[in-house]
Amino acid sequence: MTTTTPPHKPLWTQLKAQPGLWAIPLALAVALALELPQVQEGPILCVFRLSFGVPCAGCGLTRATVALVHGEWRAALGFNLLAPLWWAWALGWWGLAVVRRARGRPLPQSPRWLGATMLLLLAVFWAARLIDFFGTPGWQDQVARDALPLRLWTWLKAQG
Repeated sequence: MTTTTPPHKPLWTQLKAQPGLWAIPLALAVALALELPQVQEGPILCVFRLSFGVPCAGCGLTRATVALVHGEWRAALGFNLLAPLWWAWALGWWGLAVVRRARGRPLPQSPRWLGATMLLLLAVFWAARLIDFFGTPGWQDQVARDALPLRLWTWLKAQG
């Protein structure tokens, strides 16, 4: 009885199918090239926050990633509490994918339970973040300052 191995997919095909293979190291390289003061007070990039003026569950991940690659663990936890956990998951998958690719084996799939657990943690974290945000005095001013639609409305009212 002979067993045949499935045909090995070319690297480019795998890179297109699994963007994490190139996106994870690229994100870390960019984070390493940036300095924490550059991103700490930088512009708001979150589409949700720009739209509604309220932080999303992922707000702070860019700053936390920059802090992590520079060894600033406390700062990273202050920006987004889940960042170290998310990066542990991403780097674990990436490391396994590189090893499996080198051995000619198919790329790993993250277990569904792990993805579901991460989503649940994200939902709980976001709920806690929103409770904290709306419990802070002056949250209305922050929403008015950060939400582009409200800023546009205020500007239009001032023009007319």
